[in-house]
Amino acid sequence: MKLIEILENRKEALKVAEVAKMLGVTPQHIYKMAKEGLIPCFHVKGAVRFCPSDVAAWIRKEIEQSSHTRKPPTNSQDIGART
Repeated sequence: MKLIEILENRKEALKVAEVAKMLGVTPQHIYKMAKEGLIPCFHVKGAVRFCPSDVAAWIRKEIEQSSHTRKPPTNSQDIGART
C-alpha cells in the first residue's frame, strides 16, 4: 500500500514520530517544518499533531511541485557538443 493510501485510510491524528518515520526524517526535522508552516499540523495543548488527510494532500502537492521543477535528463554527448 502506498504512503498516501495509508494516510487516507488512517482515522486518528498522527504524532510527530509517526510522520517522521513515514517520511524518513528525524522528529526534529518535522518539528522544524511544523514551526515554519511547511507541513500542515495542529496543536493539542502544546503537542503537535497531523491530520492524515492533510498530510496526504500535502505530499501530493509536494510531488506535483517537484515533478514540475525537475529538469529533464541531459545526454553527456549533447553537453560535449555544446561547448
